[in-house]
Amino acid sequence: MLRLAKTAAVWAVLSVLLAGCWDIRDIQDIDFLTAIGIDYKNGTYEAYVQMLDFSSIAKTETGKPSEPTPVWVGIGRAETLIGAFNDLYHTSQMRVFYGQIQTLVFSENVLRHGPKEIKDLLIRYYEMRYTPWIYGTKEPIDQIFTVKPFFNFSPLISLLIQPQMSYLQQSFIPPTRLLRFASEFREPGNSVLIPSLSISKGTWQSDLNPKPMLEIDGCFLFQDQKYRGWMSLRDIPGLRWMLEQTQRTPIMIRIGGKPAVGLSLDNPKIRIKPHVQGGKAVYSVEVKLKGSVSEVVEPIPEPLLKRKVEEYVENEIRQSFEKGLAIGVDLLHLEHTLYQKNNRLWKRIRVPGETNVTPDSLRDVRVRFNLEHSGKLKYGIRSDLT
Repeated sequence: MLRLAKTAAVWAVLSVLLAGCWDIRDIQDIDFLTAIGIDYKNGTYEAYVQMLDFSSIAKTETGKPSEPTPVWVGIGRAETLIGAFNDLYHTSQMRVFYGQIQTLVFSENVLRHGPKEIKDLLIRYYEMRYTPWIYGTKEPIDQIFTVKPFFNFSPLISLLIQPQMSYLQQSFIPPTRLLRFASEFREPGNSVLIPSLSISKGTWQSDLNPKPMLEIDGCFLFQDQKYRGWMSLRDIPGLRWMLEQTQRTPIMIRIGGKPAVGLSLDNPKIRIKPHVQGGKAVYSVEVKLKGSVSEVVEPIPEPLLKRKVEEYVENEIRQSFEKGLAIGVDLLHLEHTLYQKNNRLWKRIRVPGETNVTPDSLRDVRVRFNLEHSGKLKYGIRSDLT
């Protein structure tokens, strides 16, 4: 009997010492941030945060929601970036949690001012991860955060949070994560881009009412850790051919100025060869592509089609390269390739603080295209075209 009493006493003491779950918090007791935006105006930082009601999102997993998911946007202002976030805490009703942030959006003013303070905050704060997508924008950030997707779905199912889904279908400007940007930003002789996010108001309608949607309209460019400017998709169409992550991208081959054959090209394989000529570095670029016919308006012989595609891609690469050099950006990463493959030569010819690439640096651009198939229909050919 005494032994049972001692055993009971020991268990009673141990149960008191157990930590338990006394400090657990329910999901509705925490403000989860899904996106952060940063602007800089007249010497003042503006911090934007987007919050979603996760409890309402959870209810939509088994079916389409009947009501739009509410989106909350907070704005804090201060002379420093951390001060702007602290300003938000004055009116936040509960603890703010940063561990679920999916996206970071920077205004053009912030990118022009320099990312040093931003990088310090994002790296220093322990709740922040390196995995969010990053964007730049010329639009008001609070409007970016309140654009909602189709059918009352959650803003989590949008270009802001899931850019890779749209990129798989049409590849122009690749989505970029903070981790990749941070790793490439310090690379000598390297150019880095941030996708540019804008609001399109003239493409979609809901019950004949204009429905704003997010789109990637270009990119913000850095060269050697310096901001160089913004370029639209029309300025740099050849960039897609120099990125091996390109999944699928369309082109239209024209004959006599009229549409002839539409194709989808994918998976470019790029090889850049640096050479020394006259004490300077020159470069040869080789691009291998494969693709398929997606539309035939006026069929042309396959050898001619193949040649037209190769000329089309080569012209876009050269034009985009020259457009980049006009603002001091080496879009093709020629100098960085030299830095990696022949570091001794790169050190000898480089001029610190300048883009060590000129229009004459790009000598040869060789494109090889392989037509894999023509879809579900047989590809017709007109023999009178040469």
